[in-house]
Amino acid sequence: MSVRVFITGASAYAGYYCALRLAEAGHQVAGLVRSSDQPRLNLLRTHEVTLIRGDLSQPDSYRAELEASDVVIHAMLDRRKPLDVDRAFFAALQALPARASKRRFIYTTGCSIFGKVPVAVMDESVEPNPSHPLAFRRMLEKEALALANFGTVVLRPGFMFGNDGFNSIASDWFEMAEKGEAIYRGDREKGWSWIHIDDLAEAYRLVVEAKDSGVAGEVFHLADDHRPRCAEVMRACLDAAGHKGDIRFEPLTKEDFVAAWFDQNEFITSAKAHDRLGWRVRHAGIVESAAVAYRAWKAARA
Repeated sequence: MSVRVFITGASAYAGYYCALRLAEAGHQVAGLVRSSDQPRLNLLRTHEVTLIRGDLSQPDSYRAELEASDVVIHAMLDRRKPLDVDRAFFAALQALPARASKRRFIYTTGCSIFGKVPVAVMDESVEPNPSHPLAFRRMLEKEALALANFGTVVLRPGFMFGNDGFNSIASDWFEMAEKGEAIYRGDREKGWSWIHIDDLAEAYRLVVEAKDSGVAGEVFHLADDHRPRCAEVMRACLDAAGHKGDIRFEPLTKEDFVAAWFDQNEFITSAKAHDRLGWRVRHAGIVESAAVAYRAWKAARA
């Protein structure tokens, strides 16, 4: 059955491919974008995705579409004021007129929510380290799950790769290779879980179409099972882009606080998503896919 879906961050990585997948599946999709003149958005238009120009922090710019929707997907993070903006969005959701059947809210965070914890591979029962700079996202998850007039589902994807690689870490390494440099900062032994962007988009579809009794109030981890070290992934990305020089390992700098957020193992298991959603990974891991991912990224830039 077709439903009406509203997606925030439709011009970003997760939201963009989520919108394409849901439109392909026959749903009526509208996406919030700050600027509607980006050339890459033409693909959304050709797949009949309606683009709503607005700002997440200003609910009046998209309230009508929000009210008309059956499912709301929050697939972005405002890095300027993440707490204030998400809470303004939650307030707009809570203010919507009640329905006999609750709307669904899909809230996206990620495997980087945890920080350093004494667990090798994290499932959904593990709580983040409260001292981690991104632990506030767990607080926001709880607030999203508490929305009275929505059946909320939280998705925590691993590090994303594939297709155009929009603003992904893999694309940063491709760019680094093309500039003829290779600088790795932080813990050499750390590793992360990864997910191809199309596999993530399929997970969104499964949650949109799932029965409310099976997913409302749940948190799901989404990643493949490869769990490579970051240095291994970086090397594969550099090789794919034709850079055969050595990697220069350096410590973190005070200025690079974003890199410090991710300077630990971030391995997650998706067993719950496999069992409850029937979700399966269809793509090879980032190391095996590096050459293909590079060619796709290069083509998108052209």
